[in-house]
Amino acid sequence: MIAPNISDSLSLHLTSPEVAVDEHVRRRNIELGEWAMARDRIYLDKCFWIYLRNARTKKTNESAAYDLLDGLVQSVKRGHRVCPISDTLFLELLKQSDLQTRAATAELIDELSCGVTLVPHPTRVATEIAHFFHVNSAREVYPLESLVWSKLTNVLGVQHPSASAYPPEERLAIQKAFFDYTWDISLLKMLEIIGDSGPPESSYSELAARLNQENAAHVHRMDKFSQVYEDEIFGCLELVAPIACDVLHDMAEKIAGRSITVSTEGREAAINEAYAFLRAAIARQPVKRALRTLHLEALFHAAMRWNRTQKIVANDLYDFHHAEAALGYCDVFLTDGPMHTLLNQGHLAIRRDFSCHIISSLGEAASWSQGRLPLPSLHPRAQAHPPKRA
Repeated sequence: MIAPNISDSLSLHLTSPEVAVDEHVRRRNIELGEWAMARDRIYLDKCFWIYLRNARTKKTNESAAYDLLDGLVQSVKRGHRVCPISDTLFLELLKQSDLQTRAATAELIDELSCGVTLVPHPTRVATEIAHFFHVNSAREVYPLESLVWSKLTNVLGVQHPSASAYPPEERLAIQKAFFDYTWDISLLKMLEIIGDSGPPESSYSELAARLNQENAAHVHRMDKFSQVYEDEIFGCLELVAPIACDVLHDMAEKIAGRSITVSTEGREAAINEAYAFLRAAIARQPVKRALRTLHLEALFHAAMRWNRTQKIVANDLYDFHHAEAALGYCDVFLTDGPMHTLLNQGHLAIRRDFSCHIISSLGEAASWSQGRLPLPSLHPRAQAHPPKRA
C-alpha cells in the first residue's frame, strides 16, 4: 500500500506495530535491490561523472562525452540501465568547492542513478559476512546482490529520529514514516540542505602514510604475490571478526529462542574462533566471491605493495572503494586509465573472478553506450523508475 504523504504514512504504520523499523528498512531495500538487479548497472567513478557534467553544461568539446551522456540518458529512461553511486562518490562530490558545478553533478546523478546507491562500505562488508553465514546454515535467504542497495538519502547510512517523548508504538510509527518521507529526497535537495559544507574530515592521508611505512618495513618478506595477498586478507578478516562473532551469536539466539549472555572472556574466545574459521574458509574461491568487498580490498592493497616503487596516496583509497563497489555489484565500470591498468594485472585474476566490464577510454565508453560496441545485456527489462513504496 502507498501512503501519499507523511501523515497517511504515519497512520498506516500505526496499524503495523509488529514490524520493527529495521525490518521495514530491510523490506524497502530488498524491493529496491530487486529493481536494480533487473537492469544493467553502470558504475562511473568521479572522472566520468565530470565528463558527463561537462557535456550537460556544454563546457567540453569532446564529442564522445556528449554521445556517452545521450546513450546513458536514453537507456535509463527506457529502464534498461541505471547508474548507481556509492558513499565514496558522495564524499568526493562534497569535495567540490564550486557549489554550481557540485549542484550540476548532483542533478545529473539524480537523473541517471534514479536515486539508487549502494549501502555504505562498512554496511556492505557486514551484509556480506552475515549473508555468508546464513547461506551456509542452509537457511533460505535473498540473493546477496538484492541486499546492498538503498536510496541516496541513506548513502552514508540510515538515521532514525529518536522521538523519545512518544510512547513506543508511536515512536516506531514515526521512525518508519520518517524513513518513507526521506526515501525519495533528491541528491540536489540534500546538497541544498548541506549548503557549502565539505565532507567529514578524512584520515585517508594519514592512513596512506602509515601504510607506506608498514609496506617499506615488510618489503623483504614479499617473495610471492599470493603471500602478500594472504597477509592483506588475514588483516582484513581480523578487523571484521567481531562482526562475524555478532552474526553467529544472533543466529544462535534465534535457534535457541532466547537471549544468550556471554562473558567478556567468552566473547573474546568466540571472536578468535570466528577469525580462525574465516582464515581457513577464505582459501576457497566461492568464499572470496561471497566476501567480495574484503577480497577486492586485499587484492588492491597487495597489488600496490607488490609494486615496490609505488607509494599509496589518499586518492588511491577512494579509487579502491570505487572499484570494490563496481566489480562487486555492477556490470560496467567506467574508470580512469591507471585503475584500468591495475585491474588488468594478471595476478589479480579480476577478469576470471568478476564479470564486470571495465572501460577507461571515453571514446570506447561512448561507442558502447550508443550500441556501436555491444556488451551482452544480462537483465530482463522492467519498469523505468524505482518503486516508491514497499
